Amino acid sequence: MKKIILSVLALGLSMGLMAQKNYTGAEAVKGQLKNSPKTNGLIYPESFQDCGSIDNPVAYFGIDQSTGESQLYLGLTGTNNYGDLGYAQEYSGNYQVTGIAAVLTNLPLDEGATIDDMAAGIVSMSGEELALVEFTTADIPQTDLNSEEGFAFDLVEFNFSAPVSANNFLAAIYVPALTVVDGYLGGNIAIVASTEMDCGSGAMSYSYSIVSEAGDYGWITLNEAWGGVELDCMIFPKVSGTGLTEADVETLSYIFPNPAKDEVMVASSLTMERVEIVNMLGQVVFAADVNANSVKVNTAEMGAGNYLVKMYTEAGMATKKLVVE
Repeated sequence: MKKIILSVLALGLSMGLMAQKNYTGAEAVKGQLKNSPKTNGLIYPESFQDCGSIDNPVAYFGIDQSTGESQLYLGLTGTNNYGDLGYAQEYSGNYQVTGIAAVLTNLPLDEGATIDDMAAGIVSMSGEELALVEFTTADIPQTDLNSEEGFAFDLVEFNFSAPVSANNFLAAIYVPALTVVDGYLGGNIAIVASTEMDCGSGAMSYSYSIVSEAGDYGWITLNEAWGGVELDCMIFPKVSGTGLTEADVETLSYIFPNPAKDEVMVASSLTMERVEIVNMLGQVVFAADVNANSVKVNTAEMGAGNYLVKMYTEAGMATKKLVVE
């Protein structure tokens, strides 16, 4: 597919406006998370159990192979018409979804950038919108192009007017349009953060992109549309803690990295009341009342071996196996 390249004066970059890209040479640019998220009830992709972390949001830059110019990959950022194009992460399981949370920032490319419409929603795998909440670029963190700190990401929550039942669905963010004046990009770029490349849970990240030469649009995996890239978009469904099964509590609980060396992060989408780590002799080597969604544990002095991590949440207990090297 032919690429349309427009120069971006403020960023000193070039951008491709059509989907089929080659990620050869792509480089992750890490952003700064503004606040430590305390949000309860989020479901994270499987990648967050090993190589992923909400504390390390990234956007991708790379080299356009036809021109040799730098390029911002729009499949991971979002610069298209609200209601037409968006970005999503796939989730499976029967949940009462109460809203969406996503790691976002907005880059106003010119001083006259208007406030643009956006939306967050739940979409079935057949493409049907099950729930939608509208917001604007003014409701998400703003990145100063002159800042030396990089992109100013934060986890932003959007709540539905009523919970919706969903099973095997996409958690989606719809994004604003760009303004093009004299060949230069203006308006807003609403960036949806992702994990780093090769840190993904399979072909589970999607974009609402061109799927035919006739210009038709549809949901397509980034793995397919972007040349085999494996990563996860930081878009998460918010779920109710009521009515969850024991298997659900296990699915919504995480430890990473695993194996661990000096420290391990124990986290859950549900509020944890207490965390215990037990060795193979049944001895409790760590215990803490936490009343939080995550706690960092020093494992340097535990000794190499196998352990069980017990996470007591508001919806029941989850048990995870931990290896300390």
